[in-house]
Amino acid sequence: MYSPDNYEIMSEIVMVACITALSLFFGRKIAGIEGPVRYVRGLLLLLYGLSWAFDMIACMSTSTNNGNFISCMIGFFNCVLLHTVTKVVLYLYFIEKAYIISVPKSKRLSTTLYVCNLCMLVPYIGLVIMMVIYREELISADFPYFCSIGYQKPASLIVLAYEFVINLMFAGIFIKYSFWPNTAQQTSHQSSSLHMMAKRNITVAIVSAIMAIANYGVVIYYDGAPRGLMAMTVSALDVTVVAGVVQWATSHPAEIQSLEKLLQRGNGDKPVKLEIKQHQEVVVLTEMAHDRV
Repeated sequence: MYSPDNYEIMSEIVMVACITALSLFFGRKIAGIEGPVRYVRGLLLLLYGLSWAFDMIACMSTSTNNGNFISCMIGFFNCVLLHTVTKVVLYLYFIEKAYIISVPKSKRLSTTLYVCNLCMLVPYIGLVIMMVIYREELISADFPYFCSIGYQKPASLIVLAYEFVINLMFAGIFIKYSFWPNTAQQTSHQSSSLHMMAKRNITVAIVSAIMAIANYGVVIYYDGAPRGLMAMTVSALDVTVVAGVVQWATSHPAEIQSLEKLLQRGNGDKPVKLEIKQHQEVVVLTEMAHDRV
């Protein structure tokens, strides 16, 4: 009778810890929301939700992929598709943060940097296709029929290079806004909070780059076919650690207040409500005066 080896036990423990951590992040973020869920908050919830889903699928696949081609294949496509979508959501978060920190005077799609950053995500379609074409899904011919998943070096090297470059690009953007702020940032009432926001997101981008090196480095080290549980465990640690750093970066009270003020100023929520309230008071007073006469 087959019993899990030490690597499988360690992998399951790591997976469960990652799922627990992401559940905590998601719960804390939900509990801290007051009012409508705006775009940047929606991205955070989506990032945590996708990371949790990836870890859950990886955990189930890890315990069933030995000798099971379907489970092995699900583990592979989980690492390729869901992991990539999670990274794309992270980069959308970076794009939105860069837009907010720059204190823009124009709409998103009218800002050159915002549009260029969005265009940087388009090549991920080609990267996913390349990872699928150069995929490796192997079931060992000998008991206990270990599953190995990955992709050949042309795909893994290109994906690693692109992930590293795009993370460094966002780190450079946040470094620029942190140490060389523009005029709008310097004259903003939230200038100190914007500076802190930029510094924290430098850390997020650097950690994301390091985790990308660790993730794809394992695939390259094992010639494109590491054991399935190893590939999924490293990928689970990747998305969980990045989500944890994002949670740290977005949980500072000064950043939350600054974000609320900037979004409300941009959407005009407060002025509209105040004008309506004042108008209602004038109407009430007029009616009372008319009744007395």
